[in-house]
Amino acid sequence: MRNMTSVLIRAQWSARKCPHCQALRRATKKLSLSRLPPVLLIQLKRFSVNGPFTDKLETSIDYPVRGLDLTSYVPSLLPDTALECDLPRDDSRRQEPPFIYDLYAVTNHFGTLSTGHCKLARSQFNA
Repeated sequence: MRNMTSVLIRAQWSARKCPHCQALRRATKKLSLSRLPPVLLIQLKRFSVNGPFTDKLETSIDYPVRGLDLTSYVPSLLPDTALECDLPRDDSRRQEPPFIYDLYAVTNHFGTLSTGHCKLARSQFNA
């Protein structure tokens, strides 16, 4: 998540014109989360592309089974007065931190990029 939400300075060839001085400036890009759902699904990119070749990544992933805290990735909430409108109680715009998730299940793909089988692992996390 840290890598996904950090500021990325784009390559020189993707420069943009400054609206004030019209000089070419290197662009930046940043992903941010505005709201989080009650149930969070995360899909990890598990392949790499190198020119015309694509390979499946076999690198192990470490993640917490309990207490994945995403609070620091969500911007601060609006003042309480902004939430005094007629939003239903379950509206995601009324979220309040902390934003903590427990792992429910993992789907693993066994095989190659073109063929294989997916297997669900769930019971070991919900003991």
